[in-house]
Amino acid sequence: MFNDVFGELYYEYDWIGKTTLDWYGESMAVDLIVSGEKDEEIDALQCESYTFFMNEWNIIKDSLLERVLLYYQNLRSELGYDREENEYYPEITTTEEIKKRITLDAVVIPLSGIYEGRSAALAFHCDWDPENGLGILFINEKITQIGYQDIVF
Repeated sequence: MFNDVFGELYYEYDWIGKTTLDWYGESMAVDLIVSGEKDEEIDALQCESYTFFMNEWNIIKDSLLERVLLYYQNLRSELGYDREENEYYPEITTTEEIKKRITLDAVVIPLSGIYEGRSAALAFHCDWDPENGLGILFINEKITQIGYQDIVF
């Protein structure tokens, strides 16, 4: 299927395509996942959510690594790895270090009506927890939740 906003998509439990983002100076192609059913149209709010998110991407990414670093430091502390060593959760103090530990996998546009407002999410692989990954949920282009990757699906 071709959508005017998302481009070429195919259906595999959700609508799947590709998008390209500037990842701190590097152009990166990532999966684009638009939640929906095969026999239903992608709705206007999903299109609007994606358009606003992509238009604000440069502003969004300015604060992204700081928030991920804070999340990681808090998680590390909650797990007790600030008191006892763990090879998967070393001490990290800079955004450059955290950037090296995550890989952006997908931009996800949830179903409309699940959240109030425009919603988008990012799914990452992270080397400290490869099984659960990292997810960031945005409502109206603001980070509202950071956690395991399952929060975005």
